[in-house]
Amino acid sequence: MVDENGEDKQEERPEGKEEMEEGEKEMAEGQGEEVPEEEVDEVKDEGEHPPAATDKTVEEESGEGEPEEKEVKEEEEIEEEEEVSYPDTDELGVSRMLTTGLRMLIISILLTSVLYVLATTGIGNLVWPGSAQGNLVKLDGEVVGSKLIGQSFSSDKYFHPRPSSKNYDGMDSGSANLSPENEKLTQRAKDLLEELEEEGVNPKEVPVSFVTESGSALDPHIVPESAYLQVPRVSEATGMDPERLRELIDENIQGKFLGLYGQKRVNVLTLNMEIEKILETG
Repeated sequence: MVDENGEDKQEERPEGKEEMEEGEKEMAEGQGEEVPEEEVDEVKDEGEHPPAATDKTVEEESGEGEPEEKEVKEEEEIEEEEEVSYPDTDELGVSRMLTTGLRMLIISILLTSVLYVLATTGIGNLVWPGSAQGNLVKLDGEVVGSKLIGQSFSSDKYFHPRPSSKNYDGMDSGSANLSPENEKLTQRAKDLLEELEEEGVNPKEVPVSFVTESGSALDPHIVPESAYLQVPRVSEATGMDPERLRELIDENIQGKFLGLYGQKRVNVLTLNMEIEKILETG
């Protein structure tokens, strides 16, 4: 290659760079000149080949060193991310939970056991005052019974109700549930029929309901036929006209519920109260 002065100039090759630098070093040493240490180090660095990488270095550079420890760390990091932290017992505020539960209990009791009862009782007393008080019956200002519970009348001047194995005890309702073949039931029916026959009643005309008790043993009603059968006895004991007694029975007959359910019936207590009022007034 020729430069501007016409001198030949050899093309520098990267491969001969080291030889040229070593030659310059030798020429300098021959002339007694000191070569700077930096240049010597550069020559050494460039002339020396890098040491062969060890397996450990390769593994560290490639990220393959200590794979087990690395996997364990990764698993721990995953577990830490997935782990749900639950608060301690103190943090849950047990006392606060108990206080809240106690408040809910008190509120529930007030709503269901106090306010509800007061509301239903108040509405009942306003709309159905008699029923809300138990359909109590008063005579001369005194409570003598209830229209819903029968009671025993043994005097001949009163109409008698159906028999009761519980003696009309409202706290012990429930029939004896005796079967038609039960000897106790059979004997009781025979005794009642004999008493009616002594009063001049034909046993064949006696309704079955009059010699048997109701399912609760508290039924305050009898059918009109059972009341008509007792007119001769009541008339004889009170001196009242039989026709007047029959009229009282007719006035106290209650019809079927909605005209469809049940049967016609007479409340024995209210019927006897009418008789008592007539006897008192003369």
